[in-house]
Amino acid sequence: MREILATWEKVHHRAIFTSSSISTAAGWAAVPLARFGFTLVCAFSATTSFVLAQFTDPSQVNSAYAVNAPSSSVLPVSKFLAPPSPGSTALVTNSGLIDPNLLPLVQNSMGQLDEGRIPKPDSARKGLENALNGLENFLATSPSQGPIWKSFLKLDSIRDELNKPSPNLDALTDLEKGFRQNYFGLEQSHFTSVRDALSKFVQVQRFGADPKKSVEILRNRLNRLNEQLQSPDVSSDRNLLHELAQTLSYLQHGNQAPEVISAFRNRFSSPNVRVLASSNFLHRQLARPVNEANPVNELILGTTIRGNSVLNGLITPQLINNPNQATIRLNLNADFASNNKGYNRSVVINTQGAAQIAACESIALTESGLVALGDTGVDANLQTMINSIEHQLRIVRKIAAKQAAKQKSQANAIGEARLESRVRTQFHEQLSSQLSKANSQLGSAGEPVISRLGIPRPHRQSWSNPNHLAVQWNVRAGTQLAADGACPLPYDSNGITVQIHQSLVGNLLDPILAGRVLRSEEMDRYIAQFGDAAKGIQRKEEDGPWAITMNGFQPVEVQFDDSLVRIRVRTLKMEGPDQELDQPALVEASYRVNFVDNAIQLSREGDINVEFAGRAQRGSRAAALRSLLRKKFEQLFRPELLDQPLRWTDRLPEQLRDLRLASFAIDDGWLQFTLQ
Repeated sequence: MREILATWEKVHHRAIFTSSSISTAAGWAAVPLARFGFTLVCAFSATTSFVLAQFTDPSQVNSAYAVNAPSSSVLPVSKFLAPPSPGSTALVTNSGLIDPNLLPLVQNSMGQLDEGRIPKPDSARKGLENALNGLENFLATSPSQGPIWKSFLKLDSIRDELNKPSPNLDALTDLEKGFRQNYFGLEQSHFTSVRDALSKFVQVQRFGADPKKSVEILRNRLNRLNEQLQSPDVSSDRNLLHELAQTLSYLQHGNQAPEVISAFRNRFSSPNVRVLASSNFLHRQLARPVNEANPVNELILGTTIRGNSVLNGLITPQLINNPNQATIRLNLNADFASNNKGYNRSVVINTQGAAQIAACESIALTESGLVALGDTGVDANLQTMINSIEHQLRIVRKIAAKQAAKQKSQANAIGEARLESRVRTQFHEQLSSQLSKANSQLGSAGEPVISRLGIPRPHRQSWSNPNHLAVQWNVRAGTQLAADGACPLPYDSNGITVQIHQSLVGNLLDPILAGRVLRSEEMDRYIAQFGDAAKGIQRKEEDGPWAITMNGFQPVEVQFDDSLVRIRVRTLKMEGPDQELDQPALVEASYRVNFVDNAIQLSREGDINVEFAGRAQRGSRAAALRSLLRKKFEQLFRPELLDQPLRWTDRLPEQLRDLRLASFAIDDGWLQFTLQ
């Protein structure tokens, strides 16, 4: 029982980890960006915690004495893993509209914008000041560590900005990102409260400082959205989808058009990660032999029975049809045999017992974890045989034999009932014990990293039918968009299939990177947080000091289409020793995934593409800046993206290392692979 549960735990919690492929899918941009000096390495070190099955062991601390200030001892990153969608509706109709019902909502909302609904900055300011006071009081409990934390998080700079009549919102955004780092302690509520209050203040101040102007901006955005909905390219044009998502974000921050936000969230609400395991795969991974020896010590009808028993059999999994939560029934089929001596006064009876035992209990994957459903069923058919009776007197032996024969059926019934009860109790107790251990690991896995970085907590669903078990996650927060439907790619009905939607990467990285200023002098700190994955990455001193301001909304995106992985990085400006880029830019590179000897490498196809907004696309200065950016991003988007091919099998649990890659596909916004 212990072995089968341990294996199922790994299949469930680490199936998606099957991937370095997933970690590559979400982290393709990560390691190279670290080489260029981006904090993207730090971001991905945490976001790939969902797809790398590494368990952290967080400690909860309640005093600043227990919270060491940031140092090189940073916790490593962690990990992540329903009824199938009834069918993905077409994203675009013949007219190009995503959904005909959305257009009237957008058009009506343009006339319903209300300045009075714009959030008031005073309330957000008060919330931020209260959070700051709470954190400073907390840090004051540690004279040694408190001042270091206060300096590291630049709390005085936050106070200085708050005291200004018009705070610098870009500066506050940069300060807020200081709270989103993978340092032990930043997951505590004193820190996250300031981070969240600071983020809210920036948003409210941006819209509430001039409500009239904000409403005009939102009206222009809705006009633009009205046009976008009727574009035939809305489903495939990443720029249009990017603008759509940003418009929804603006509407939420401005407290406007809730029905529009809700409608689009519902339209793009399908899970963006799914793992499917076939019944035969689970059978191969979970089926386990049983061989248990136990002593026998019973009192039946006045006779004390002592001896030894052996249970030999097989535990096998059976998928149960459950559209609401994945359910597996563990079936035990075993043979029971015993050799015993029965003692009744001076008579000794030598017996043998044999039974065929069938037992089962169901396990479900619920919101709280793995749960034994308590439906333990046991059926045994016990038969006993008297081999001999020992006593000095023959007459006593004859009387004992007659009495034993007379009571045999009753004794068998009692023994059978006790055998069933014992098997039922042991089966359920062992199962519950192992599930408790599994849930304790599952409950703590990844939580500190998620809290530190403020990335979306995935909402998990599961389902099962006789042929497949599926676990899927919807990774998004606020107005973020997930998938528009189920993965359309055909998949093999055998093995374990992993499906990842392109929205996953942007949704995870947006809270960490949006508006962040990445500075060359902070590179060492980012490498320390990224851990082993950043070993060997050298900071290039000859490049001189530089700073890059990332786009304020989803600065990093990944697109899965036409067997290619397209990585897009949006920046607002870049500063260096020789030249400045003071306008938004989009840098993009496309990669093809190659497999050689169970190793993965990404090879760039074509040149790096650099785009600027509007008129900035043209002219000699644009050409010079484009050349500069290409040169810089060559360090990031190299011809071979990885330092060396990634051997994904080395990252699998021991029980899964015999798996092979059976299929791999990238198209229509999805990356999918099957292991067998």
